[in-house]
Amino acid sequence: MQFLKYTALRLALFFTVFIGLAWGLRWNLYAAGAVALVFAFCVSYLFFNRLRIAATEELRDGLAGRRSRHKGSVELDDEAAEDGIDPGADPRPGTGPRG
Repeated sequence: MQFLKYTALRLALFFTVFIGLAWGLRWNLYAAGAVALVFAFCVSYLFFNRLRIAATEELRDGLAGRRSRHKGSVELDDEAAEDGIDPGADPRPGTGPRG
């Protein structure tokens, strides 16, 4: 939920400044967009730091949970093969106990 709040806040800042410059002061759309983008970034970075950090942590936790839940068959096969490896065995062929 923090991610949505932070995103909505940044978009509101951007569009408020953009509309004020583009329509209110009749600036060029590209210039108004660039100034609004920089303004929204600076204000959100300086004054909404806690919300930004919370949104980042929420997004990171969500992606980490999704990544671990959706393992494919290849990853599961690799994990099973790694679990079956004897750590004391010599990796060179022909040097094992039957070699």
